[in-house]
Amino acid sequence: MTAIITIADKFRNIFQRFSRFGTWFLEHQRRNLIAIFSLFILIAFSTTVMVNITPRPSNLPSTELNTPVSFGTLNKTASLTKSVFNKNNGVLELHYTISDGAVSDQDLVDISKIKFTAMTDHGGSQVTGRVVPTSNNTLVVQFKNLSHNFNAVTLTAHDKSINTATVEAPSSVSAESSSTKKTATDTNTASGKFIINRDKVSKSNTLTFASQKELEVSESEAKIAAEQKLISKNTNAIAEYQKAIGQQQSSIKKYQKILAQSDDSDTQTSIDNARDAITQIRTQISDAQKNIQRAKTNITQYQKTKKHAEDGKSLLPKPTDL
Repeated sequence: MTAIITIADKFRNIFQRFSRFGTWFLEHQRRNLIAIFSLFILIAFSTTVMVNITPRPSNLPSTELNTPVSFGTLNKTASLTKSVFNKNNGVLELHYTISDGAVSDQDLVDISKIKFTAMTDHGGSQVTGRVVPTSNNTLVVQFKNLSHNFNAVTLTAHDKSINTATVEAPSSVSAESSSTKKTATDTNTASGKFIINRDKVSKSNTLTFASQKELEVSESEAKIAAEQKLISKNTNAIAEYQKAIGQQQSSIKKYQKILAQSDDSDTQTSIDNARDAITQIRTQISDAQKNIQRAKTNITQYQKTKKHAEDGKSLLPKPTDL
């Protein structure tokens, strides 16, 4: 019974406090309503500021680096290999490598037929962009005066090469009618779309709006460095292959000693397997040597390309505005 009275007293106290609060609120109703309204205004203002200041990517995920994206109807792909942004001057650089799946030599692409279109989300009213070819299979998309608060940039690659498989030459009016319907439904053009969100690009305070000459020289130097790295890896591989041959030769000698003391067919099989392994390893050495020779040839070509660019004798198409 005492417990019930205690609980009732607690509820009575709570009700009295709530009643006093209600009386106080009514007595100061005007001031309290102004305070509540001011709080809502402050929250709305803070939210607006945070939206404009805090990096906010688009609703779509960023395209990952070095991920081939198909575009056009001729099996070409574009890969975003590097993205850098300088918020101080609004310069954004997007580096692309173009590959042609229809040919075996991936370094030979008619770069003049590759076009890009772009859209910016909160990019600002002063932003401009251009597409700069930097080699036979690479290009850079440059933006300047891009707002440091931009949300995202969407780029779409286009192949202006004519695909004769999509060109119709009807033999009659009736054939033309059916051909038109077929073309409308059968043409398959890959989207070639890239999403670059602000929170995913690399930052640089030294990036400038480089000239085509500077970008072409830089691209040649990057390709030379990549070939030199390839040479180093193949040279190390050859050294390991030679060690492996030495191990197999040592095993053969051991097996031959065992075979001299007993006529064991399994031992002869082991010798034959070791000799086959040596033959295979020598083929691998030959392949690695070819890789090195090919890389050296490429380096020579890239050095010539770099020299031509430095001398103002580049054969690449001029930059085009987006």
